[in-house]
Amino acid sequence: MGCSPGTVAPQQTACDRIRMADADEFFSRGDDAQEAGDFDLARRCFEQGAALGDANCLSRLAYLYDVGMGVPIDKRRARGLYLRAWRLGCHVAGNNLAILHREAGNHGAMARWFRRAMERGDNGARIELAKCYLQGLGVEPSPTLALRNLQVALADDDIVDWERDEAQALVASLAPKLVTI
Repeated sequence: MGCSPGTVAPQQTACDRIRMADADEFFSRGDDAQEAGDFDLARRCFEQGAALGDANCLSRLAYLYDVGMGVPIDKRRARGLYLRAWRLGCHVAGNNLAILHREAGNHGAMARWFRRAMERGDNGARIELAKCYLQGLGVEPSPTLALRNLQVALADDDIVDWERDEAQALVASLAPKLVTI
């Protein structure tokens, strides 16, 4: 269902009334609809923003298919949408591609995608890459590289609270243990 600028039918939803050129508005309306549990409206808004080439709409549409939110789970479709979003500059899509590879047991590709997302500024991906270094998943084990990535992530004011808590716990687990004699 598309939008025709200047014409609004009474049965159209809020998403359908948005002017075609405003992908940010499609994202905002889709986000609000998803938050309210109206996944059909969210999907339609994200689809329309994606059709305009909006990376954030593509990534969120991919997420709906990735987790089956209001649509059947379709990992292949999610992967294709995440790749399109990535190519348009969405670092979150790279992080989610890494998670798809983790779910499939492809640890090498998982680590590569976490690294790529991290290089685009996603410190959540940096924390995930640190866990790869700690566990030796897709990379050679390296507590030193894990600690370095965790410290960089913790220096960022923009990481969310739960990521900060997780990074701090991982750093604490790397601290040398004092032995009393």
